[in-house]
Amino acid sequence: MKTNKLSVGIWTYGKCSDRYVSDGYKPFLDFDQRIEKIKSLKENCGIELNYPNDLNEENYKERMCKLSEAGLKVSVINVELVCETQWKHGSFSSFDSSMRELAILRTKKAMDIAEVCNCNTLNLWLGLDGFDYVFEADYRKGWNYLVEGIRECAKYRPNIRLALEYKINEPNMKCYINSAGKALALCLLTGCSNVGVTLDFGHSLNANENPAESAALLMGEKRLFHVHINDNYGICDDDMPAGTVHWPQFIEFIYWLDKLGYSEWISVDIYPYRDEAQQANQATIDFVRFVEKVAANLKVDFFDGTFPKGMSITRLIEAFKHLE
Repeated sequence: MKTNKLSVGIWTYGKCSDRYVSDGYKPFLDFDQRIEKIKSLKENCGIELNYPNDLNEENYKERMCKLSEAGLKVSVINVELVCETQWKHGSFSSFDSSMRELAILRTKKAMDIAEVCNCNTLNLWLGLDGFDYVFEADYRKGWNYLVEGIRECAKYRPNIRLALEYKINEPNMKCYINSAGKALALCLLTGCSNVGVTLDFGHSLNANENPAESAALLMGEKRLFHVHINDNYGICDDDMPAGTVHWPQFIEFIYWLDKLGYSEWISVDIYPYRDEAQQANQATIDFVRFVEKVAANLKVDFFDGTFPKGMSITRLIEAFKHLE
């Protein structure tokens, strides 16, 4: 089994505020301080950033030099379309045409930055494109706006890929792009081969999916562009270190990524509220490397009626026995 390319989201070193402690549980770390942390993580070579917060037209030359000195590559650039009050009624699907135009303009500018920074993928998480109440949204218009806006951006720079990160809810009670299937449908409706999907392991669990199955579905259509790893209890997007809850599912997930030839980045996307961020990130990275070894030792015979379905756990036990 190959070794996956790993990167870490710069936001994992944030203050980690929540609805009860709005000032967060951690001291503020600036860009340089976060880079110092990330570059010292073992088995990691990438960093995931946000536009325009971390990387923009004014600072990209200086910051790319710093990243090069730290030995870090920009894996993916996220376009900020959620964490500002101006997006409260949505971005690409907003009923306000000026906001839709602003979302398209910001995405195109981020594509320009990605081009000069040798990053070929943008992540689009549209958590405020959706609705809260019944009879609130014009679903047909909202969906059409999404397709049209993303298509326009995709055609702007065909060599830059747009990865749609789906999530069942939050901040909206219901998000338009809320499952692997709907994300894939939107990709295909654009008619653009550079529109694909970010599969966030935790978001897939929240959507009551099996992440490995969703990965296989997306890779079958050549639309799995990026992966976020974390974990949760299935109810909320807890963004816990990978493997803390769903470790058998994670082993199957890594197994299928390798089986289907996934060669893109896997990014650590956790939110360690009261944990020490460096330890939480390293634990996630170490778990991925451990799982790669387990998956490489798996002897998989897919169910054909000749053995009890539940006995797949015996294969995991055997794989563990063969670890050095």
